[in-house]
Order: sequence, then structure tokens, then C-alpha cells
Amino acid sequence: MKLTCKHRLIKFFLAAALFYFPISAISADDFTAYRREQSQGVQQIKKDFLVYKEKQDREFANFLKGQWSEFQTSQGKVRLKEPEPKEAPVAPAKTTPGTPPVVAPPVVIAPVTPPPLPPQPKPVTVASNELELVFYGNTVKVPFDPKWKSYRLTGGAKPETMSDFWTVMSGSQYEQTIRTINAARQDLKLDDWGYVTLWRDVVRALQPERKSEQNLLLWFLLVKSGYDVRLGYYDANVYLFVAIKQPVYATKYTKVNNQTYYAALDEDHGNGILAFYSYKSDYPTKLNPLDIKSASTGFTKSVSAQRTLAFDYKGQSIKLNVTYDRRLIEYFASFPQIDFELYFDTDGSSLLHQGLLPQLKKFTSTMSEQEAADFLLSFVQHAFAYKTDIDQFGYQKCFFIEESIYFPYNDCKDRSVIYAWLVRELLGLKVVGLLYPGHMTTAVGLRQVAEGQATIMYQGKRYVIADPTYIGASVGMPMPSYAKLSPNRVVEIQ
Repeated sequence: MKLTCKHRLIKFFLAAALFYFPISAISADDFTAYRREQSQGVQQIKKDFLVYKEKQDREFANFLKGQWSEFQTSQGKVRLKEPEPKEAPVAPAKTTPGTPPVVAPPVVIAPVTPPPLPPQPKPVTVASNELELVFYGNTVKVPFDPKWKSYRLTGGAKPETMSDFWTVMSGSQYEQTIRTINAARQDLKLDDWGYVTLWRDVVRALQPERKSEQNLLLWFLLVKSGYDVRLGYYDANVYLFVAIKQPVYATKYTKVNNQTYYAALDEDHGNGILAFYSYKSDYPTKLNPLDIKSASTGFTKSVSAQRTLAFDYKGQSIKLNVTYDRRLIEYFASFPQIDFELYFDTDGSSLLHQGLLPQLKKFTSTMSEQEAADFLLSFVQHAFAYKTDIDQFGYQKCFFIEESIYFPYNDCKDRSVIYAWLVRELLGLKVVGLLYPGHMTTAVGLRQVAEGQATIMYQGKRYVIADPTYIGASVGMPMPSYAKLSPNRVVEIQ
């Protein structure tokens, strides 16, 4: 509501009076009248917004009655088309002329399988309109409208049903729930995926074992939270697809109005979805895709687990007892497979910062920059056993730092991620990832480049090749099969 000329004059003279005269000189009646008019203005704004919101919901519900078309799903995108090396190649040891090279195999201590996580307490309804759940160790109390819990999808999935559901939900008490979840997000410093996962835990608690009802609730609540999610159905099943800013791999997807939507919220990544019906119209206000450029690592109530890592460096046997966050492993398991930047740009847990980094720093702090980079390279090459994703899991996967500590094996992508993190944290040097056909490695921005070291130029800066998968190689030694190739892509690390 705009201020009238009279309102502006009152506001001006009241401000002038407060500045030039004692407060007691101002008429109490004038001030009370002014406050009343201002309050009425605020109330009118709230009323206008409510009318606008109801109009939006009514129009969208009408769209849902008849604007549905059939869409096909596409197979998940493939991140690496070329196979990775079945075994990590070993660099020949440096020898004196005339003597055969000696190959020193890595010394890997098999990881001890950590005990399973203690089960999270099941969600509890503490009141008829309040739910208490534990989100990766954090207790969150969530108010809800009781009708959300009692809703049942009857008569099958069809446009009229979706329209009626939207009408019911838009007339329910959802604003306080959204405010509560947003406040929890701020308190826990959740990334976009953590925020959506928290919502998913809420709807699962409200509608246990009812997948279609869960997806309906999650659809409404995420749209009202400003995220671009799209509902679909086929026969009696209700599906949910979400727009994500970054490319997603190994997950089925579809395109609606030139926007790509992924079945990333589905536990089987949409493998069971061939085709579905969805509405063609967009929601009346702009919705945002999820932005998963990095993952939060500081919000869990940590459950510590240990692994021993050992390697030899210049004749010295080094053994490290590494503590990591077992609960963070559980969170990472829910993540969709995103592009490489996500893994390079995600930090290690506080447990790794407090444990692994100080142990390595005892060695690097007395070394030159070149030797420290070599030392960390030797650690990653020799302390971990190599195995491809296909051999270990049967599918492509990229590890966060914590996952390389947890799983018994890692591959070239994972070694590149953890090496880049160590160099940045301990040496303060810039690192880039280099993607070749079937292989990932790194290059380090050393301040001094030694003669004979293999390098690459990127954005006007020279980087020295450092391959964590070429066992025994020092910084500057590329894997022979890639030495003369230019990378398909340089991954910039923040």
C-alpha cells in the first residue's frame, strides 16, 4: 500500500519533531493515529499477498486438471566412456646405469570393516501436529498439518487427483513447517542436497511405506520452498523428478520445456521408470534448480571410525591412524553422481582436519615445496589399494575424500580428489584435475618447476603433472600412455 501525501507529511513532521524537540512535545494522539495507519498498511499488504497466493494456487490447480502429456525417460548419462586401467601402473625405480629397474610394490594395510552405525532413533509424533526426527544425529522438531498424515491417494493417479491434492495442500497450514525446515537448514548449514534430504525424511515419517503419498507431499513442499521439481504418474505410481544445475550421471532423466529433470530422489535412480505423464505448464512463479556444487561436511553428529594407512618413503616406514566420520559416509551414499567439481570442491570432515592433516604436516613442514608435493603423492600412491569402480561396485562412482578412507579400494578419480585436497590444505598450492580418456590425474601449481618435469598450461599458469595412480612416480612424471596427449578437460578446483 503506497503512502498518501498526508501520510508522508505526518511521517516527515514526526521525524522532524523527534529530531528537534523532546519526545514529550509530540502529541500522543498524532503518534497513535500514525501507528494505527501504518499497522493498517501492513495488514493490507499481507491481505493482498494472501489473495495473490490463493489466485496462483487456484490457477495452478486448474492447470493440473488437463495439461498433462506423456514423456519418455532417457538412460542416465555416462561420466567416463572409456574404461579405466584395470591395475595401477608402476613407475620403474630410479637405478644406476647398467642395472635393471627395481619395482617397489605399494604396502597396503587392508582396512578393517568398521562396525555398523548405531541405528538412528525412529521419528516420533510428539503431538498431533508435531514430529521429532533425527537427521544424521541432529534432533529436528517439525510442525505439520494433521491432514498430511491422514491423506490417502484414492481412485488412482490421474490429473484430477493431483489437482485436488494441490488444492487441499495449498489450503493447509504449511508455512510454519517451511519456516522450521529453513531454520534447521540455517542452523545445520546444509547444502541443497541436505535440505532436500531433510524434507524427504519428513515426508517418509509422515507417510511411511507409501511412496506415492510421499512423492506428492515432497512435490508440494519443495515447490513451495522455491525448488523446481516436477510430478509425474503412470498407472498407480507417482514419480518425482528434480531440476539440478549440474549434470547428473547414472540417473534417468527427462526434458520438459527445455529443462532437464532427474529421477535423483528415487532410490533406484529411476531405473524402473520408462514413461510417465506430467503437466506441461510451469508453476506461476520462477522455481530454482538444486545447486550441488559442493557438499556440506560439518553438520553431522560425528560417529568416529578408524583406519590405519601405511607407506614407505625413502626407506622410512610411516604408519598413520586415521579417524574419519562414519556418519558422513552414510550421507554421501545418498548423493547423486555429479560432475567432478563436486568431489574436488568438498572439504574433508573435522575429524580428518584434526587427525590426518596434523600427522602428515609433521613431515611436510620441514620439507621443500617440491619434496612435500612428492611426499604427499607417495602417500596417496602407496597407502591405498587400487580397484576400478566396475570391479568394486559394478557401476561408476566417484568418491568424496571421506569415502576414500572408508572403502577398501579407490581408483584414479578418487586418488586425484584426495591428493588435490592434501596439497591445497597442507601446501597452499593451486591444483587442477586433468581428465584423459579413461583416466583422471592432477597437476600442481609449484612455484618453481624443475628441469624435465612434465607440465601443462592452464589460464596462463603452468602446472606440473602429479599422478597419484602412477605408482612410484614423482611429481613431474606423467603416465607414459598419456604423456603425449592433451587432456580432454581441465577441472578447475575452488
